[in-house]
Amino acid sequence: MQQAEECNEEISLLDYISIIARHMKLIIITVAIAVTATAIISFFSPKIYEAKAVIMPVSQSQEHTGMSAVALQFGLTSNQPSNTSELFSLLQSNILMERVIIKNNLVSLFFGEEARGKKENEQIWDGIRYLKSTIYKVRDNKREGIIELSAEYKDPEISAGILTSVLTELTDYMSSEAKRVADTNKEYLQSLIDKNSDPLIKQKIYGLIARQIEISMMAEVKENFAFKILDPPRIPDRKIRPRIAMNIMLSFIISLAGGIGMAFMVEHFKKRNKAGAPPGH
Repeated sequence: MQQAEECNEEISLLDYISIIARHMKLIIITVAIAVTATAIISFFSPKIYEAKAVIMPVSQSQEHTGMSAVALQFGLTSNQPSNTSELFSLLQSNILMERVIIKNNLVSLFFGEEARGKKENEQIWDGIRYLKSTIYKVRDNKREGIIELSAEYKDPEISAGILTSVLTELTDYMSSEAKRVADTNKEYLQSLIDKNSDPLIKQKIYGLIARQIEISMMAEVKENFAFKILDPPRIPDRKIRPRIAMNIMLSFIISLAGGIGMAFMVEHFKKRNKAGAPPGH
């Protein structure tokens, strides 16, 4: 019984090999066409380069955290450097993308003649969607407490330039916002001095005013105000796509499997037609 089963398995395997051998021409043609087409498409596809950058949010000191708690008692708006989640959200915000697009005239770079005839608002929105969906990516690495940025484009200098512009505009935006909030808070605190006669409260108010002045001065300096650039954008020297060798290998494997599958399908239809044919034909 066992010998009969082994014999059947050998016959079945031989049948499979026989089918593949009979349709070897079909398999070779399928593989050749697929691999050749993949090689041609990959060779003529535009080369894509990826620039990267890594930043780390500046942590608040315990002293500044305590001053923020006191500031809340007087109804002040917080103007402390942002934490990771706030910085991550701002890096993906439309307002930051708009500043980068306008500053670098990216609409004409991305769309060329296609942008003509559209309103400025439509052009900006098209640029924001294209930038965020195709070129620019942000990743929050919670494990290491860093934020990773990347930009992919066919020109290596432009890919690095986009990231540089993102970080520059981010710094300018956060600095100007912090300075604006600090100046507003300072004016409000100064108005409270004459309204309070308690020396202890006045001392706290003076301390908060000093803190607002400090924040305003730090915001003007800009460097390392809200984040540190651990790895600045650099012009990439190697493309990331297309990966011609990998594409050809995948094409070979898939087309080989497809060619063998087609061979078995052809054999199946031949047998079915033969079985359905009238006797004597």
